[in-house]
Amino acid sequence: MSHLATPLGLQGTAKFEAAYWKVFRSFFGEQNSQMVKAMLLARVEAADTGEGEIDRVCFGLRQTMGWAADAIERRALAEIGAGGGSDKPSRPVVSDPLKGS
Repeated sequence: MSHLATPLGLQGTAKFEAAYWKVFRSFFGEQNSQMVKAMLLARVEAADTGEGEIDRVCFGLRQTMGWAADAIERRALAEIGAGGGSDKPSRPVVSDPLKGS
């Protein structure tokens, strides 16, 4: 599983990493983000995308909550002006039969 930043040549750049961690903290909250990060680092010793903390955290997040990993990366890319790729969700949107849509 590669980072969304990889094809854009932004994986491993300080600019992307700073935006990623900012969005990660915002997504999970200041206190919870540290716990989530620690749990993911403890669970993932090596990732196929690299050996850095961001690689391990992103890989672990993709294994457990792929939609969240995707959203965090897209928002981080948007923050640095690289766009977030397609605005299309990575999962199909299922209409709610109770709402009639």
